[in-house]
Amino acid sequence: NEQSHQDPTISEALLGEMSDTSRVLFPVDANTAVAALRNVYASRGQIACLITSKRQVENRYDAVSAQRLVQDGAAHLIGTPDRADVQIVALGAYQLDEAIRAQRHLAESGKRACVTVILEPGRLRMPRDAMEAAWVVDDSMIESIFPQGLPRVILAHTRPEPLLGILRRIDGGPAKTRALGYLNCGGTLDVFGMLFANRCTWAHGVDAAAAVAGWNRETLLDHAQRAGGTLSVATVKGQTLTFAFQGRLRTDDVIALDDGSQVEVGAKPEALLDARAAYVSARA
Repeated sequence: NEQSHQDPTISEALLGEMSDTSRVLFPVDANTAVAALRNVYASRGQIACLITSKRQVENRYDAVSAQRLVQDGAAHLIGTPDRADVQIVALGAYQLDEAIRAQRHLAESGKRACVTVILEPGRLRMPRDAMEAAWVVDDSMIESIFPQGLPRVILAHTRPEPLLGILRRIDGGPAKTRALGYLNCGGTLDVFGMLFANRCTWAHGVDAAAAVAGWNRETLLDHAQRAGGTLSVATVKGQTLTFAFQGRLRTDDVIALDDGSQVEVGAKPEALLDARAAYVSARA
């Protein structure tokens, strides 16, 4: 049901352990998955959890850059911070796809954004003892990849709150850093539905980027996109009704349409999405 596939509790629990012995890695394509596996099996005295996509995704890294990503724990994929007004950070393969879409949308709107991948967040944390300090990356590496003062949006497979604690060294505070991730919303049957329900699509990323960079969101997203996107949620009399979502919709909610009629949202998976909403269109 997709929720059981994303539920990040095990990765969050392991991230709570000492990162030099309990590793959590988020490969974003086949090459980074292979490089991560090689690194894990070449080590001793550690346990590792790899969070990988079950569906095929586009290869973003070649063998050399994938190996470098594993070694450093994080790396830029598109652009660099010195030529960006906002940094979009991805943890997870599907999240990276959305980050790339957000970057492209911003570029089309004349805004500069770079995309950075975090493969192993435990490498970036504030160390809690000497052994963990020897494992995490140093301050100069952090500054080179995540410069202070740069507005930042994080799209994550995990819940945002525990992740921000782990990434405290790159967190610029609520005004400059936004984290989007798992919000305990499920009931969907596909990847996009899961991302949409948990407000982690490219459009949500653009909206967050506008907030931290001080841009006008109305110039970056149209009305339907600002409302949270559109998704078919019910079929009535042969028509597929498409709504824009803003609150939380329950399966027993009734939505008023533009023509004054009403439709009861059936117990369809999409009905559990974020929603309270404005009717957009009806298509045969």
